[in-house]
Amino acid sequence: MEELLKKPQGVFVFIDDDQDEHHLFSMAMESLELDNKVQSCYNGVEAFKYLRETDDNIFAILADINMPKMDGLELRRMVDMTPELKVKAIPFFFHTNSSTAAEVRAAYAMGIQGYLKKADSLEGTATSLKNIINLWTNVVHPKDLEASV
Repeated sequence: MEELLKKPQGVFVFIDDDQDEHHLFSMAMESLELDNKVQSCYNGVEAFKYLRETDDNIFAILADINMPKMDGLELRRMVDMTPELKVKAIPFFFHTNSSTAAEVRAAYAMGIQGYLKKADSLEGTATSLKNIINLWTNVVHPKDLEASV
């Protein structure tokens, strides 16, 4: 597998109700030799609580859509309706098995950065993660502007 262009800075927030997906994501992080903190959440309620309460620098959010308590689409809506979270402009990706036309349209209407189908292998998950990292470590982000002011 190709190397990462640049190491990401910050926490990955991984939200999925399936424990096996958390394990696969951790293995993908390890295969890419990443030691970033991963905040594991199992539904949108847990994730929203963490996002509101943390001072962590968050690199990206990867969320499933279909979860109990609060699904991924509702979580995205809540982030957008919370000024202190919205201003952080945290890259938000859906990582899901679900891809109805209505869900894909709704997700992109909310301004997400990507809609990824879950891979069924470690290599596929690592490739998706590597692609996200290679893109988002090379963009100008609002938090980068604060450092240069």
